[in-house]
Amino acid sequence: MTTSESTQTKRPTSAGNTSSIFSEITQLEFGECPPGGINITLSLGQTSPGYWSEKARYIVYEEQYDEVNKQFNPPQYMSISYKHFAHLCRAFRSDLRIISSEADSAENVMDEIASHIVLENGVENDINARQLRSLLLAQRWHPQVNKSYFARKSLIADYERKQSILSLKTTPELVNKYLSACLPDEAEACCIMTGYMPCLTRSFFYLVRVNSRAQMLGLVEVNAPLRFIVLTLSNLPEEKRFYFHIARCFAALMQEKKFCRAAYRAERGSQLFQAACRFSRKMMILPSHPAVTAGDGIPVSPSRCPVNFERTDLVFEDYAADYAASIQQNSVDDDKEEIQPPPRCSVSFCRRFFPPFKELVKGIRVLAERMPSDYIDAFKKDNVGTMLSSILFIYFVVFGPAITFGNLMLTEVNPAFTISLNIFAAGISTVIYALFAGQPLGSIGPSGPGFIFETIIASFARSTGADFFILRFWVGIYAAIVGVILISLNLSSLASYARRSLEELFSSFICIFLILKAIFTMFKAIPRNLVIEDIANASVGDIQNTLSISRNASRAAVSLFLALLMLIFSLCINAFKRSHFIGRTFRYWVGAFNVPLGILFVTLIERAFFANYKVKTLAIPAVSDLNLSMLVQIVDLKQALIIMHPSSTIVHGNAAFLGFFTAILVFTETALNSVTALKPKAKKPSPFVMDHVITVVVFPLFSAFLGWPFMSGVPVRTIANTMALVKVDPHPPPGKQAEIIRLVEQRVSVLIVGIFVSISIVLGNILRFIPIAALYGMFIYLGLVGLRGLDSVSALLALLTRRKYWSRWAFLASLPKPQLAVFTFLNFFQLSILIMCVILAEFTPASCVTLITPFVLIGCGLIREFLLPRWRWIAPSLEKLDKRCLPAAGNFPDPMPSSSDEVSGSLEK
Repeated sequence: MTTSESTQTKRPTSAGNTSSIFSEITQLEFGECPPGGINITLSLGQTSPGYWSEKARYIVYEEQYDEVNKQFNPPQYMSISYKHFAHLCRAFRSDLRIISSEADSAENVMDEIASHIVLENGVENDINARQLRSLLLAQRWHPQVNKSYFARKSLIADYERKQSILSLKTTPELVNKYLSACLPDEAEACCIMTGYMPCLTRSFFYLVRVNSRAQMLGLVEVNAPLRFIVLTLSNLPEEKRFYFHIARCFAALMQEKKFCRAAYRAERGSQLFQAACRFSRKMMILPSHPAVTAGDGIPVSPSRCPVNFERTDLVFEDYAADYAASIQQNSVDDDKEEIQPPPRCSVSFCRRFFPPFKELVKGIRVLAERMPSDYIDAFKKDNVGTMLSSILFIYFVVFGPAITFGNLMLTEVNPAFTISLNIFAAGISTVIYALFAGQPLGSIGPSGPGFIFETIIASFARSTGADFFILRFWVGIYAAIVGVILISLNLSSLASYARRSLEELFSSFICIFLILKAIFTMFKAIPRNLVIEDIANASVGDIQNTLSISRNASRAAVSLFLALLMLIFSLCINAFKRSHFIGRTFRYWVGAFNVPLGILFVTLIERAFFANYKVKTLAIPAVSDLNLSMLVQIVDLKQALIIMHPSSTIVHGNAAFLGFFTAILVFTETALNSVTALKPKAKKPSPFVMDHVITVVVFPLFSAFLGWPFMSGVPVRTIANTMALVKVDPHPPPGKQAEIIRLVEQRVSVLIVGIFVSISIVLGNILRFIPIAALYGMFIYLGLVGLRGLDSVSALLALLTRRKYWSRWAFLASLPKPQLAVFTFLNFFQLSILIMCVILAEFTPASCVTLITPFVLIGCGLIREFLLPRWRWIAPSLEKLDKRCLPAAGNFPDPMPSSSDEVSGSLEK
């Protein structure tokens, strides 16, 4: 048995990356045509003794019609017998006749075919000639092109999606409009007619090329111009099955681009013979096994590996899985890639730092050119629906963390950081980022590392006796100065060299921080001593203190229960979103409201059953109590400039020290965030430097003068943001999952979200009822589902299982286990350093140890880029284990267009 690699290629798209030929095999049957037959001619269609029945069809895979079950079998990879293929090749050399026809109707082209057969003495007399013409013009029966089929089936299994029978017209359909929608606009059809004709004197093999590209509706079941008609007809009934397999071989050939091009140009059968020989070099030989020969094919089992797109469970996984499938197909030929030489620093590389602000000047120019299209594209007919539907989804992606980090800032940093201030700051920052960012689809806001740095600033202020907001003012000023220096050195575009391991290291650190912070905070509230040892001699104060501790313990237990309830509810909604229950649209919207539905559910449970426990809720003022001081904390510049206590040297020294680390952290976070936003098929140029200008210069100044939290990019939220704006193929061919077509790149949705978040401060009367435990449960949920989609986690799980079970992780194919184990150990060792910093900051006075976080990230990136490639034992596997987040410099378009001289100074040189 043989199977062709060409049958496993991607479905043709409008870009024309594969052959756009729909092939259909129809076989001549004698007897009464089933209900729903199509007459292709009014004169003879009803008088024919037979009809042409559709037996198989080909878009990407093969689908054969099952006469017993009365439906098409699931799509399969085509397997053909070498005996049939060899016979077809011999027929190309000796028996094939190529006819070029200008006919514009089915009746005319069939008359032309009948005339050629008569001229070649294919029939004995005029009676047989009339019978031949009658059979060629007989009714066509397509199982899925009649109302009776849809009346029987409200669910078409071939497409794995429901179709409403109410949408069908009252008149019989001549085409399968659902299957037609799976084809690209330039697709053409090939009708292969096979079977036994008693009126013939011998077998015939014709290839008719229809130059008119006429819409001969009825000959095939799709609405595509008919370009080829192939006849493999026999005069012997015992050869009927044999010629059907010959037709299958020809259909397999038509799925290959080079053979298809030869069919368009061929004048002689020998030309097709040469094309078939070239095709045979790509065939794979399989042993004749009953599982293959019984079904004439190999069932398609699409891999549903959940690891090929980062943190897929944070978004609608149907979309993320489609992107994962495309990544799997693009990585098939990884074994053939040459190992790139390890990068090295050189004089040409150092030239990228000069002249200063070169990237900024280019970035402003690119942003000005891109800006109009970002607003125009949002309101195009094909994009406006996606843009509007994403607003609510993105709103909760921004709003949820804003109130959660707002509560943490209020309780652990400074009481002046009200929740209203955090909400308002997050909204205004989102608006500014949407207006001026180089990649507006990135999500910015308070982050875990940013919160840790806020606690460090508060700790420094307490230890030195400095005013918190004055120290923080100068931290923001120095951070902006360091940001200007980093931008002047043209370091922004280095983000394009980030490896997947670095991005996953940072994302996993964020996820584990969310989990640990929620757990530590709730468990710290549990009292340690509940029982009075000597109750007989206890005073009234001791008893009252014990009762107070008992109440606190009860509240802590209820908080843990509510957080667990929030986690379970969110996981159930997530599982429902990824299931096949009900409809895709309904599941999408339920998944989009996962967090608010969970918060509402937990709030109702708390109000109904635990109202008397006085569980902590959000301390957010009502609308009537709002004032300007709750939205901004403006620093007294006179006190900031003239520092009386402690000394000015101490304040400025600490501020410069903290500002330097803050700028490095925000710069690193924003770089990884901008790279993440480019991954799901972003096409527009995205100057990273503009993102850095906003987050490392503008936002620190806002934080300094207005008292707002430090904002930075958050890759985990950016994934959810971008995946809410993808356009998915609405009509995937049978056997293929829906794929991401493109990303709706615009600024309007994020701009509207920022406005909505800003005015959400008026929701204080509602938000004040939300238990804080619900937000901690949300933190744990986001952390868990974020870890689930990491390659490092999947590699660890694979190492704990036997290798024969590794097929569920497609990216591990052909990777050596020892190298994988070492690389995974290195990744988790680096992660453990970051986690240890979080634990030390939480339980010891050494909170400043977390200042090394950005340098750990940068150091890990440098080790991966410069040291590991020099380790010969692991170097050959590095490119498979750890690819770049974006294609390597020199192999992909730079985020900003650059001249050839500038490209020559890239890191790869």
